[in-house]
Amino acid sequence: MAEASTARTDDGSGTDSQAPKAARSTSWLRNLSRTNLATLILLYITFLHLIGLYIFTKGFLLTRLTIPHVSPKYTVSNPPPIAATHSKAVIIIIDALRTDFISPHHPYPKSSHHHGVLTLPSELSQSHPDHSLIFNSFSDPPTSTMQRIKGITTGSLPTFIDISSNFASTAIEEDSLISQLLAHNKTIGFMGDDTWVNLFPDSFNLSHPYDSFNVEDLHSVDDGVIEHIFPYLTAANQSQWDVLIGHFLGVDHVGHRVGPNRDTMRLKLEQMDRVMRRIVEMLDDETLLVVLGDHGMDDKGNHGGDSELETSSAMWLYSKSKPLKGVIEHDKAIREIWPEYTFPGSSTPLRHINQIDIVPTLSLLLGVPVPYNNLGSVIPECFSGDVATLEAATRTNAEQIDRYLGAYGDESLKSALQIAWKKARSTVDSEDQMHTSQISSINTHRHYALLALRHLRALWAQFSLPLILVGALILGLSGVTLVALYVGVRNNGTNWDIYARLALETSFTASAIFGSIIGTLAGIYTASPATAIKVFITTAAIVSEVIIIFPLFLKASIPQSFNINRYIGPLLLVAHSLSFASNSFIMWEDRVVLFLLTTIPIIYLIKALSAPTAEMRLRIIALSLAYAALIRVIGTVTICREEQQPYCRVTFFSGSTPVAPRWVVLATIPLALNILPRAIGITLTRSKSLAGPAPFFLGYLFRGVLLANAAYWGLEYLEINSESLGLSEAAISTASLVKLWIARFSIGTILGALPYTWFISPLCIKIGEKRVNQETGQEEITILGFANSYGSTCILFFLIPFSLVHLTNQPMGQLVLAALLVSVLLYLELVDTRRDAIILQSQFASSSNTNQPAAFDGNLDTSSTIVRPSFTDLVPITLSGFLGYFTTGHQAVLSSIQWKAAFVGFKVVTYPISPLLVIINTWGVFALSALAIPLLALWNISPRPSGGQTLILTHTLQLILGFLVYHTFITFSSAITSAWLRRHLMVWKVFAPRFMLSGVTLLVVDLCCVLALTVGVRVTAWKVKRTFGFDSV
Repeated sequence: MAEASTARTDDGSGTDSQAPKAARSTSWLRNLSRTNLATLILLYITFLHLIGLYIFTKGFLLTRLTIPHVSPKYTVSNPPPIAATHSKAVIIIIDALRTDFISPHHPYPKSSHHHGVLTLPSELSQSHPDHSLIFNSFSDPPTSTMQRIKGITTGSLPTFIDISSNFASTAIEEDSLISQLLAHNKTIGFMGDDTWVNLFPDSFNLSHPYDSFNVEDLHSVDDGVIEHIFPYLTAANQSQWDVLIGHFLGVDHVGHRVGPNRDTMRLKLEQMDRVMRRIVEMLDDETLLVVLGDHGMDDKGNHGGDSELETSSAMWLYSKSKPLKGVIEHDKAIREIWPEYTFPGSSTPLRHINQIDIVPTLSLLLGVPVPYNNLGSVIPECFSGDVATLEAATRTNAEQIDRYLGAYGDESLKSALQIAWKKARSTVDSEDQMHTSQISSINTHRHYALLALRHLRALWAQFSLPLILVGALILGLSGVTLVALYVGVRNNGTNWDIYARLALETSFTASAIFGSIIGTLAGIYTASPATAIKVFITTAAIVSEVIIIFPLFLKASIPQSFNINRYIGPLLLVAHSLSFASNSFIMWEDRVVLFLLTTIPIIYLIKALSAPTAEMRLRIIALSLAYAALIRVIGTVTICREEQQPYCRVTFFSGSTPVAPRWVVLATIPLALNILPRAIGITLTRSKSLAGPAPFFLGYLFRGVLLANAAYWGLEYLEINSESLGLSEAAISTASLVKLWIARFSIGTILGALPYTWFISPLCIKIGEKRVNQETGQEEITILGFANSYGSTCILFFLIPFSLVHLTNQPMGQLVLAALLVSVLLYLELVDTRRDAIILQSQFASSSNTNQPAAFDGNLDTSSTIVRPSFTDLVPITLSGFLGYFTTGHQAVLSSIQWKAAFVGFKVVTYPISPLLVIINTWGVFALSALAIPLLALWNISPRPSGGQTLILTHTLQLILGFLVYHTFITFSSAITSAWLRRHLMVWKVFAPRFMLSGVTLLVVDLCCVLALTVGVRVTAWKVKRTFGFDSV
């Protein structure tokens, strides 16, 4: 296919005849070029997706209601219900301190890396059980630091969507433990994670914040806390503060970097044990020590989700002189309602509390009011000195929660709790002050507080059904709109622009008229300009969709025959979409996608026998088998969701640590140095396109970038395993510095040298020798690579973003990306061969009708027709994006986010680059699948015009629209199922995260499709026109 492959026929759905260029439309869009018109269509679709997702999300992921009230300050006329037990407190947060890290009851099998290392809490609980209390505290998801700090200072529940602000915390304005301490003239000192300073600006009299997101740095924050906390604890400085807060980050960073099952974790916990021993030694008799983890971590060291290991955080309370527990702690009538928890793998239970229970407990122990929005319950052990104290604490706590519920204003919620509240109040109104009555008051008020928390947990994200329905309507109609545009562009062929101009002008005009009328009426009715604008945008979006969709149903017809090549793609889309109705299918989507992806090559394999020549049959069979086999190999790489255990084995990392296997790190070097560039070169050689800029681009620039990317992660591996490899501190420091500059070199080359070289370079062609045509006597020049001028140039463009995604992925991810790129090349060759077979079959049938059967020799004229790409053609590329997402170490859970990517090329978090690097790591493969779609329209398509025009732009737009159809219906399906099952037990664990993934993915592929069309295809077509003078339509 080196010189000509322009002529094509359809794959069974008809042919595109080459019509003469039609007159320009007289619509208001007539001044737009075809490329700009195609870009406008994609921007319009992006606008619809943005509006639909925004409205749906506002209805589905509403934030909780924050009451701006403040609990009144304690005064002489409003005294505290119980006397304060301590005048000072030291609060130590050891980030990601999981329950089993301090529990005396170790799970089986015991890990020498994190069990029995931080032993001080269990030692003191054994020797002084009345002064030392260890709890398993439940951290409400999402288990990220900012949300948990909000929880342990306000006593409130986080919202699911709050995770989005974890990179940039915003100030807490509601009532909190910090604000109450300040209101009572308490001096607060802080040192550690700077998230606290962002949440409570100007609240700390003594402040020593440190950057919190540099997970590569295991010691700086901890060393800073140690440097400042001990001087404050000396007797000479005790008067400078009332409350000290220290937030250590080392344990969390070790978890993210190497996981909990490494010697690095043992060393860090040993350091924390030494620090705790020194703090306990320096405490005075008036100071309460609180040590807690803000959340736990899974077996890979990650957190953010709601798995048992992520929500199981440790809490330890210690008082040197004053006992925390009293004699009534042994009262069975009270103790029987105190829950216990058995950590996975352990056989002995531990007292269980909610993490937010520390808020009312610490408030009352220090003599300040409980924050107004608190939903936690007092820890009863801390008030068990006598029944009257515990009763007063429990009752005060329940009354505070009842005040909050009154201000909350949900009548159905108050109704559900009315009986429990009346029962609790009846014990207070009773004149009986005997022991039994007090016990009853304790139990009923505690039951009321816990019941309120349970009900509010169920409502932690309220739903607005009208917004959900409107958002889902816009999103669903956008999918049908895409189908209408897809069919319109496909059926109109070279005249697609006339159809598009008419459709857009009509829809835009109608939407502007109706939107203005309805928006104006809404503004008048509500007297709110903001409401008028919102209604205008919403109405305009819906009306424009309906206008474009309407003709689709006028011309709809029932197919007279079934062609598997045409319908297998839509059937796979339907199957994939319906799978979101089952939480099990979502949990195992990585296996579902693998099954769907291997279906099409198997069908191609079966249909290969109908190819007209033996060579084509063998080639289709070989390419189909190679593609299917490679996809299956890629599918063996995975990380596991919690729900997949014990039927899933992690292969992305080495064993139980978040580190690549050594063989993978070593394999990335030859892969970058030789294998991947050579594979691309061999593919281009087939069409004689390894010419022009291609050898330099592939052999030097691309190879150099891949090698730098592999070297970066190789040095990262050496740093992580420095202890086992016996590297000195100097060697580690050198490796860190070299790694940093290698990444920066790679980023600079990817963003500078690669695009510049691609843009200024000519086509990937080579001028051959001149020869004289024996028939005409004229001189002819052979141009090698002519037949793939479009495809070879566009593949070089594709390698630029590929290199960036490659850099942000860990070694196993780099192997997967290389395999996916090879699979794309195999698939492009497979599609091209099938199209050639279709051409020969069509033209053989045509020649047979003219009684010239001998003409079939494989050299029939192929210049009159062209194969229209089908929806089925793009489905494997689309599904490759989903497969790549799962096989590069991701799942539809928050804990699978690879935060290491934020530090590629940087020592600390650098805005906005660090969040952008994480986004590229997470959604990069989806972006690459979008950028690869135009290759289906360009690969081995000759610039030689057939009938005067080459349908490059037409077919590219058709394929992009089809690609967006797939992603839009996937997003719509996940949105609808999440909304329909919004009261399902698994909604926040399974359905909501999958919808959030789909929503962001849809916007990412929207933008990447615009980029592919406006840069990749446009510049490629410009180069072809500049070289040969051939235009594309």
